[in-house]
Amino acid sequence: MVRGTFSIQAPTRYELISPDNHKAINYLYTKSPDLDLSRYKGLRIVVTGEEGLDERWKNTPVITIQRIQVLE
Repeated sequence: MVRGTFSIQAPTRYELISPDNHKAINYLYTKSPDLDLSRYKGLRIVVTGEEGLDERWKNTPVITIQRIQVLE
């Protein structure tokens, strides 16, 4: 599920959270200005992309989104 965040350590304003325990899994990042992540807030999704660590905060996991799919 996608949730908005305003943490100073967050590289983006959106994070992927576990639907089971509501804890953050990764922060979502996109290089495409056409992909508006706000429209996915609260939805269950499947994300494919490259997983890595944020350059500023070495322990902050980030997924650079290649594809995003909404689950029914």
